[in-house]
Amino acid sequence: MLIIFDKDGTLIASHGKRPANTPAEQQPLPGVAKKLAALRAAGHTLAIASNQGGVAWGFLSEREAQALVKDAAAKVGGVDLWRCCCYDERAAQRNPGNPFARPSPRRKPAPGMLREIMSAAGFAPTETLMVGDQDSDRLAAEAA
Repeated sequence: MLIIFDKDGTLIASHGKRPANTPAEQQPLPGVAKKLAALRAAGHTLAIASNQGGVAWGFLSEREAQALVKDAAAKVGGVDLWRCCCYDERAAQRNPGNPFARPSPRRKPAPGMLREIMSAAGFAPTETLMVGDQDSDRLAAEAA
């Protein structure tokens, strides 16, 4: 089975009322590394799918957002693959010139990022579970 996890609020603790924006701020939630180790030992394929809209808002670069997801993966003991989506259409009014401030079929709740992970890992939707903390995670899973 493929198990796709959201990053912020699911694997990694929030930093106050916002997601962690630097590797130093990223700390796994209690018990996460142990649970993921057990899932890996049971033969499951693990992945992370993370919206990283801070790029569209101008808080992070695309490279920094990718580094955050890669760092989170390492801090929880590793995953088989990860993807992030740096687009956020809500940022268009604030950052109209930012190429990431637009809609994307990859941004949860759209299913694109999950479908991409399933395809890369070789799993069908019926063989995949999505674990997240937001309605956007549930809606992406249902759409995928």
